Amino acid sequence: MKRVLKYWLLRLPVLMFFIIPGLVTAQISSNPDVQEWPSGKVMLINGDSLIGAITYHRSQDVIEVKHNEGYTSTLSPVNVDYFIVNEVPSGRPHLYRSYNWNLGKEGSDFKKPTFFEQLNQGAITLIMRESNIQKGSSRSAIRRFASLDTYYEPSASDPEMKPRFSYFALLPNGDIMTLKNVRKQLHALFGKKSDLVKAFVKNNDLSYEDPYELTTIVNYYNSL
Repeated sequence: MKRVLKYWLLRLPVLMFFIIPGLVTAQISSNPDVQEWPSGKVMLINGDSLIGAITYHRSQDVIEVKHNEGYTSTLSPVNVDYFIVNEVPSGRPHLYRSYNWNLGKEGSDFKKPTFFEQLNQGAITLIMRESNIQKGSSRSAIRRFASLDTYYEPSASDPEMKPRFSYFALLPNGDIMTLKNVRKQLHALFGKKSDLVKAFVKNNDLSYEDPYELTTIVNYYNSL
């Protein structure tokens, strides 16, 4: 029964997003810093939408949309409201939004439009950014990444690179909190409901290190 409940819990966040009819569920990447999808949808700030192959350059924080007519549009977060694509091989939709962010500089009033992957929607909205660190990097570099990142899996496209996933909490007032210690900081946000969430996590054998299970945990809090 526990496994069955966990199975469906992990799929609840997926139901919050929509799937584009006919969207090809394939993702190809020869560069660990670049993600490519053969089809996707981009919604611009001005209300226009674009459909086409999407390439996301993470370090540059720009996307390219290849149109059926053969030309390519290059867009930065300042022009984009959101874009949506599908994961391989599951076909799970991924939603990326542009949010104003102070680039993690505490106390800074300067905020720059930045792409984040949005994992859910609610009082606490989980958002995420991915970066790469080369295997064999210095210990200081690894510590610097580890201070921000909480989830790791090997990269099939480039065995010499390790993808790192950094989590953030988008708060109701629009502030973005960097989750350096995911469990501790989230439970501080959960406040009086923290014990209820801890019991839910224990009863359903959920992990704070898996992005989908982490989303399930936050969604449960949002439902209380």
